[in-house]
Amino acid sequence: MTSAVKIIKLKECSSTNAFAKELLKNEKPVEGTVILASYQTAGKGQDKNSWESDPGENILMTMILYPDFLEISRQFKLSMAIALGISDFLKNLLPGHMIRIKWPNDIYVGDKKIGGILINNEVMGTQFKHVIAGIGINVNQTDFSREIPNPVSLKLLTGITNHIDKLVLLLSENLLTRYEQLRTEEEHIIIHDYHSRLLGMGEWKEYIHHNKKIRAKITGVNEFGRLVLETGEAVIECDLKEITYLF
Repeated sequence: MTSAVKIIKLKECSSTNAFAKELLKNEKPVEGTVILASYQTAGKGQDKNSWESDPGENILMTMILYPDFLEISRQFKLSMAIALGISDFLKNLLPGHMIRIKWPNDIYVGDKKIGGILINNEVMGTQFKHVIAGIGINVNQTDFSREIPNPVSLKLLTGITNHIDKLVLLLSENLLTRYEQLRTEEEHIIIHDYHSRLLGMGEWKEYIHHNKKIRAKITGVNEFGRLVLETGEAVIECDLKEITYLF
């Protein structure tokens, strides 16, 4: 599957998602096309957060997909598949390490963040026109801003300097394998694996919910992508920014 991946390499761009969006205005690249940048001048995370990355040190990429087989109401399943693809990739590189998905879009090794996802959808009628899946993974960077609370990279964990282009091919293969599971109606595998790797799943932890500290355990993510927690007294369903992790 790696040989089928088309990669567009950029020395610099504002963001790979922005480049992909402009590209899609004029053409329809083959599904699975990857935009790979050495540096982003305006990299973004979820909810307008910035994404810090030193030039040439990390994976900064976007994959273009056309999930016309997927109902828009099930769009979070695509987010699950992408998160799992990254998780699979990291599990192969970091045997013995605990790889976790922090809802909705962060990838953790132990208690430190190694990557993030930013997905942009364009819809036509009741179907996806295209999906732009932006991915950032810390690879060779070892110094991070003090403003970032808990970063880690592959090099900090292993001491090894990795070749970015080779890793991108491996990551793309893992992403497309999970995407194919979604396409071939193996959604139950996606759901099971996602929940098994969800940070805080089944564990009593402290959170801030609507400016109030609570103790709760995550019981899953519902079909609409909302995080579900149980407090012992009630069941809470949360959208993005309604809950803050205290661990």
